[in-house]
Amino acid sequence: MPEPVPVTALEARQRLDEALHKAWFRCSSESTPLAVILIAFDGPQNTEGEELLERALHVHCARTHDVVLRRSSEQFAAILPDTSPVGARLIGDRILEAMRMEQNGATHRVSAGITVAVPDEQSDPANLLHHAEASLHAAQAKGGDRCVGGSAITGAAATKSPSGTFSAFLKLFQKKKHDEDLRRGTD
Repeated sequence: MPEPVPVTALEARQRLDEALHKAWFRCSSESTPLAVILIAFDGPQNTEGEELLERALHVHCARTHDVVLRRSSEQFAAILPDTSPVGARLIGDRILEAMRMEQNGATHRVSAGITVAVPDEQSDPANLLHHAEASLHAAQAKGGDRCVGGSAITGAAATKSPSGTFSAFLKLFQKKKHDEDLRRGTD
């Protein structure tokens, strides 16, 4: 089997933008949450660490519509349609735990920045990525080896700070569930 061809930074960005826009459109049309998790190594890394992280990502982000991509030489992105803030945080914690559990004598510590939004026409997928990146930097600034973020951002709030928007997400989610229950009752 031939060796995989290394992806350039431009190709990585194009792949990430394409996958994010595709997931954004899907979640927007279904009014479902979209989570983005950015994961980066807390220090210099080798091939073994990268392989461990890739394996952890593929184990914990394995649903049909989940997408895992390399964003840069030491950063990966997971795009998770239909994933709530709680679910995204759980996945981030599981990935970090998988990296901690490796007993190979080497330290492969990572940090994760998480954000979740219900896409709509008032917001932009680039803002979702921006919030995930800010959360990743906050995790690393706090010493690394942790997840930061996981709060939902919605509508116009997707262009503002994510704090305080979780309740708005819950209201949207509860309304959607209530609407689905009403439809089922009239079928």
